[in-house]
Amino acid sequence: MIKINTLLAAYNFGKKFSKTSFGRTFFLRYKDIKSELSPETWSLYQNAMRTCSFQHYFCFGLAYKKIEAACSEDYKESFAELENCSEVHSLIEEGDKIGRDLENYLIQMFAKLPLRDASVPYHSLDLYRDWMKIFYQLHSTKLFSYLHQHKANIENKQENVQKFIETKEITPFSKHNREIIRKLAINETDKDSMYSFEFFESIRNLVLQVIFETHFNLNFHLNRNEIVHYREKVRNKFRVFSTKVFGTGVFRYQGNFILLLENNELQDIGLIKRKVGRNMDLGKKSVLTIEGLLYPKNDYNLFVPDLPN
Repeated sequence: MIKINTLLAAYNFGKKFSKTSFGRTFFLRYKDIKSELSPETWSLYQNAMRTCSFQHYFCFGLAYKKIEAACSEDYKESFAELENCSEVHSLIEEGDKIGRDLENYLIQMFAKLPLRDASVPYHSLDLYRDWMKIFYQLHSTKLFSYLHQHKANIENKQENVQKFIETKEITPFSKHNREIIRKLAINETDKDSMYSFEFFESIRNLVLQVIFETHFNLNFHLNRNEIVHYREKVRNKFRVFSTKVFGTGVFRYQGNFILLLENNELQDIGLIKRKVGRNMDLGKKSVLTIEGLLYPKNDYNLFVPDLPN
C-alpha cells in the first residue's frame, strides 16, 4: 500500500469526514434535495455541478450561479424552482462555509502548525489527527520550502506573471497552463514564478478535491483484475497512464480521480484526464478507455530538484 503520499492523507481525511455525524448529515441534505425538485431541475443542477471541476464544496453555489446566468426561456422554470427551494440555499451556504474553512486551514499550514478549532462542528479529535497527517505529508514534499525559495518572485508579480494567474486553468498540472507559461515567460525568473503558482495551486486543488469527492463517493475504484489493458510511462516525477475496462457502470462515477487497487488494497491515486467510451450499446462488453496522471506513491522530496548526473 502507498505510504508517503499527500493524496492518500487527503483521501483518508475525506473518508473520516464522510463518517462523522456532520459529514453524513450534509451528504443526506444534498441527496434529499432531489425530492424537492422536479426531475428536470434536479438533472440540470447535477449537470451544472459537474462543470464546476476542482471547485470542491463551492460547486453547489457555482452551479446555481451558472444556471442563473443561463436563465433563458429553457431554464426559467427550473431556475425558479431552485430559487424558491430553501434547502438548495441552505446547502450552498453550508458548502461555501466548508470550502472556505478548508482553504483557510490549508493556507494556515504554510505559516504554522494547524490548531484544532473546537467551535467548528466537524473538528473532532479524530479529524484533527487526519488533518495533521495532511500537514506532515505536505511538509515532506518540501513544497513549503520550494515556495519560500521563490517567495520574492511570487510577491513581486510582473505583468506577464499576473496575466498567467488570471488566465490559467484550475485543473491541476494542466497542459494548457504549461503552454501559457512557455508563451508568457520572458526569462527563467518569470518561469520560476509561474511554476511556483502552478505547483501550489495544483497540490492545493488536488487535496481539496480528493477530500470532497471521497466525502461524496465520486471516486472511481478499479481493481487490477478488472483491467483489460494497462500501460504507464514515467514523466518527470509523475506517471502517465492509460487503461481499458469493460462495462458502462463506470460512467456513473463523475469524479476526477481513479483509485487503483490490488486485492482490494489501494495502490495508486490518479487524476483522470480523459475518458472515452466505445460500443456503448453492447452493455457489459462496452469498452471505456481512461487516461490520466498518477500521483507519486512516495511524494517525499517531490519538490526538491533532481541533481544532475
